[in-house]
Amino acid sequence: MRKSDFSRMFNPRGIAIVGASTEPTRPGAQTLFALKRLGYRGGIFPVNPRYPEIQETKCFASVDDISEACDVAVIALPAAQVAPVIEQCGRKGIGFAVVLGGGFREDGPQGVLLERNLLETARAGGVRIIGPNCLGFVNVQNRAYAGFGSITRPPDLKPGPVSAVIQSGGFGNSLIVQAALAGVGFQNLVASGNETDIKATELIRAFVDDPQTRIILAYLEGVSDGRAFMSAARYALAAGKPLVVLKAGNTEQGLLAAASHTACMTCSYDIYRAAFKQCGVIEAHDIEDTVDYLQCLATGRPGRGRSVAVMGGSGGASVNFSDAADHCDLALTPFGHATLAVLKDNLPSMGSTQNPIDYTANFVTEANTARLVKAMDAVLADPAIDQLGVLAATASGASFRIIAQSVAQALKKSDKPVMIFSSSQREMSIEALEILAAENVPVLRSPRRVAAAMGVLADYAASLQQRERLIAEYPVSERTLPKLPLGAVTMDEHAAKQLLSGFGVSVTHDTLLPVGTAAASLPRGMAFPVAVKIVSKDIAHKTDIGAVRLNIADDAQLAGAVTEVIANARKAAPGAQLSGVLVSEMVSDGMETIIGVVNDPLFGPVVAFGLGGIFAEVLHDTTYRIAPFGIDTAREMISELRAAALFSGVRGQPQRDIDALAKTLSTVSELAWLMRDRIAEMDINPVLVRPAGQGAIAADALIVLK
Repeated sequence: MRKSDFSRMFNPRGIAIVGASTEPTRPGAQTLFALKRLGYRGGIFPVNPRYPEIQETKCFASVDDISEACDVAVIALPAAQVAPVIEQCGRKGIGFAVVLGGGFREDGPQGVLLERNLLETARAGGVRIIGPNCLGFVNVQNRAYAGFGSITRPPDLKPGPVSAVIQSGGFGNSLIVQAALAGVGFQNLVASGNETDIKATELIRAFVDDPQTRIILAYLEGVSDGRAFMSAARYALAAGKPLVVLKAGNTEQGLLAAASHTACMTCSYDIYRAAFKQCGVIEAHDIEDTVDYLQCLATGRPGRGRSVAVMGGSGGASVNFSDAADHCDLALTPFGHATLAVLKDNLPSMGSTQNPIDYTANFVTEANTARLVKAMDAVLADPAIDQLGVLAATASGASFRIIAQSVAQALKKSDKPVMIFSSSQREMSIEALEILAAENVPVLRSPRRVAAAMGVLADYAASLQQRERLIAEYPVSERTLPKLPLGAVTMDEHAAKQLLSGFGVSVTHDTLLPVGTAAASLPRGMAFPVAVKIVSKDIAHKTDIGAVRLNIADDAQLAGAVTEVIANARKAAPGAQLSGVLVSEMVSDGMETIIGVVNDPLFGPVVAFGLGGIFAEVLHDTTYRIAPFGIDTAREMISELRAAALFSGVRGQPQRDIDALAKTLSTVSELAWLMRDRIAEMDINPVLVRPAGQGAIAADALIVLK
């Protein structure tokens, strides 16, 4: 991917509109009208040989005829006519082109050829392309509206700290409009279309480099290079610029057709979420959440932690918030003695001065304004409190105005985040809303949304605190892999465990008996009880066909078990190649988990972790990370499971060796990364996590190579 300086695109000296029109419904007419209506100060160059002028602006016969400085060409022509115009742009030194129209790869084989030719022509001429099949872009500050459709129509965007890339014109701009109506201001907006050339990830990096951008928004339906996205996200985190992503297309399963449990546990959205966690991305789930998060981030009041306070006159709103706070891992922290003293002196006795504060609905009057301000000051000054939510609920008119004025006064003495819950109709609260807007205070429409926004601010604060670890490249060892079998093959349990053991993963003590070998006695160095398993690259789930026998207690049982698993394997899978029978030590004190790897086409090797054995696909308690990663990330994976408490010991069970498990996860991630050109998937199930200090042992494994 070529690196571009986007300053001339977002701040063009001139914009050509190729395919300019006098018909208002035509894209070229809409671009021209928007530039003139909104006061763009650069050169405006309509191009259409049919007209001497359009909208009182000189019209050029071709791009070649433009003699003044021009940096962007907006092309509103049929697909077959675009490449020659791109060639002209290259000759004139126009570095960027916005191709509005469709008819490219979305239209079948002929469109694919047109798009390929378009890209080759652009590269030959040194032209970068937005689109095709897009709404274009906007720089709100300088009124450069290089697009058409909804982004050129009211409501007009106001300047502000957010730059956005949207991969859907209609829905994506609906998101932008809702944010604008909530008071969010924008710097740059790009509807990226087909992303034939300039990708969303490159635009994210450009926004990071833009000094006027403080917050980045991306509406994504997918990326073409997952590692490039992670690099861009880490670049944003390193700069302290929050990246908010609304990811669509999450219900498409995208399951890999493979033999392991891991493939059944993994879908594309799991992998995106793993990438978000590893790079400090703020994920939103719908338009409302996205707008809330942008409002709260735009205040410039950084979150500090998860200790929050709320106050209001509605007990029900406080209960609703408290429920949501639990889901967002927020703590309604008790106030300090000094804070409680101020609250008791200023709030009515029939309410509650504990967190959450109930100051009762009738308390909010002109006469009590000073007392309300003192209460807010005290809460914000409490060192144990990181954020404050004011639950105004249905307050309107004068009472909401008093609340807004009190918040505005309290904010002058604190830089902690404060947000408001209000369900009041706008026409009944205009004065209060204007006061809050002037102070850049977010007004959210439910207590749950207040809690969610607080959680996001806390999450991002935590990401900044861990920024050094999150943006660092994991130091992969210089160890070389052992020689692998050639071609697309499946490594059976014995071969897979030998590979794992050679890389530092603890495995069970095993002995391989070739088929036909009599098992008269236990192999040297092993003790009963043992497990007996068929070994075959063609049989992924041995238990399902009776090809595993556990707790073999003596020589007689051993001989019988060997005969039985061979017979069952041949009956269930007559065409399977049998490598032998594996006699393995039994680990009776281990908790079963699974570690798996899939090689995603966008992100490369991804590690999955969850409960193992027969529960792997049933409980769906699984977490994911992009390989490679270190011990701290591995510990995060363990703690994210709903069953994480089991590792600490419950109901008399011992605490598990989390240190050894985390090391195993990290080691597997490193192995997967080193094998990235060959690995298709890996399934280590179960990994037996023994009591603390006694290790974690891989009892079974399957590796599929490509």
